[in-house]
Amino acid sequence: MVEGNILVIDDEEVICNLIKDALTEKGYSVVFATNAKKGLELAKLNSFDAVFIDLRMPEIDGLAVLMQIKQLNADNVAVMVTGYPSFETVKEAIRWGAFDYITKPFELESLLFTARRAVAFHRLNQENKRLMEQITQENILLEKKVQERTKDLRNLYRRLQTTFVSTVKALAKALDARDHYTHSHSENVAKYAVLIAKEMQLSTKEIDEIKNACELHDLGKIGIHDYILSKPGELTPEEWEEVKLHSLKSAEILQPLDFLDEVIILIREHHERYDGAGYPDGLKGDAIKLGARIMSVADTYDAMTSKRPYREKAFSKEEAVEEIKRKSGSQFDPKVVEAFLRIADKF
Repeated sequence: MVEGNILVIDDEEVICNLIKDALTEKGYSVVFATNAKKGLELAKLNSFDAVFIDLRMPEIDGLAVLMQIKQLNADNVAVMVTGYPSFETVKEAIRWGAFDYITKPFELESLLFTARRAVAFHRLNQENKRLMEQITQENILLEKKVQERTKDLRNLYRRLQTTFVSTVKALAKALDARDHYTHSHSENVAKYAVLIAKEMQLSTKEIDEIKNACELHDLGKIGIHDYILSKPGELTPEEWEEVKLHSLKSAEILQPLDFLDEVIILIREHHERYDGAGYPDGLKGDAIKLGARIMSVADTYDAMTSKRPYREKAFSKEEAVEEIKRKSGSQFDPKVVEAFLRIADKF
């Protein structure tokens, strides 16, 4: 079975052959073009799981090629290849839809990791669309036969939703499991957040939304380099900017699932701060969904009481509780902190 179909567009034939040989050996099907025009023609005529694009090429530069590749099909997954990396250039490429980037000269392991992740991301998106089309067809069928089979079809629709959410949750769990530092993180955050939500007497629907959001909140880390996630010590400003994209990436991956609208909002907002200094939107106070404010406390508590590569040892339970208490009113909603403190002995 072919691991993935990949197109390489780079004016240096040596680089093209290097990428092709490395990926072919690992089971990928690779074709390349040594000029942008030929590469775009291949992209028009064929379907690829990922397209590797050199940023600096004569006639048409890499960003222009990227824009045209995305115009051909918004689902195309593009990886930028550059020998002159700069944060501004990379940010511009991501703004125009690039999935990731690698720098020349690149290590073989980095190339293989990026290819594997890009192909997985593309295939997940395709599966999303296929399942959404299936759900849409079931909706049409539901409308046509609503009088005779309403109950059965609604149950089938719910099963399709449940099956799809379970599939995405399995992917999120696999992402947690790949790193021993974050193993069971999403499950722990869900457990803590549900306890806080129940203490605050939220409705069953709201609690279910919070639980789902917690279990899926780090899905976007599939698009962040492993070396950043496992880096010991402080991140550079550029690396921190990349990490901050993960809540947006999680929301983008789930965006086609309109039945998860509320869950997606919670995921997008779970790194906002009560004082407005959070990300990605700088929301403040009650402008942040209550469920996201609860997730923030639960997420921070688990992060502090777990081992992390950037910290020598985990906080004790008592230290973590004191830190959350100290940041009440700044990072955290005081009402959520009050509920957390009432039940902290259950954690």
